[in-house]
Amino acid sequence: MDHVRAAIIDDDDEILDLIEQILKEEDIQTRRYARAEKFLADLKRHDFDLIITDLMLPGISGLDLLDDLNSRGIDTPVVIITGYASIDSAIEAVNRGAFYYIKKPFNIEEIRCAINRFRQRRDTMEMVKALQKQIQMLQERIEEINREKLQDIPDLNNLQGNLEAGKAFAAIEYLGKLKSDGLISDKEFGAYKGKLLKRII
Repeated sequence: MDHVRAAIIDDDDEILDLIEQILKEEDIQTRRYARAEKFLADLKRHDFDLIITDLMLPGISGLDLLDDLNSRGIDTPVVIITGYASIDSAIEAVNRGAFYYIKKPFNIEEIRCAINRFRQRRDTMEMVKALQKQIQMLQERIEEINREKLQDIPDLNNLQGNLEAGKAFAAIEYLGKLKSDGLISDKEFGAYKGKLLKRII
């Protein structure tokens, strides 16, 4: 897997230092920001796989940052860290798209747990994308096979004009097989059958 790139947003340098150290130990490349505004400006130059942000920030808050990312169609997982933890704030963060929620004071293992969950999510998403690609390739192959089968079907509009009266019932039987195989509809079968029967009445 490629190196993970994470953005850390917090106005507390000690928190930034601690989280940055943990992420580096997890072989995660980091960029740190004291304000969400600077991070958003940096999005034009950098892509991130993970965002860790404080809830209460000067200027744009963590929740406002979630809204901004959603409006841009950015679905990068966001971990919210806050010293103002409450059930309501946790629910609000999750409702706005937060991937994980950690309250201060936190320990190192809580950050590692968030990282592990992020990696599990990333692995799952990559598996889903691979399966979707395989399904698409299979669908394209099925469509190709169906086109080849349709090319082998006689021109039914000319079939009844070329058949002798004694072969009409054989033609009807053949049409019935095509209908059973789903290659012609009930309506088409009825129409062709009617034309064939008219030729022998």
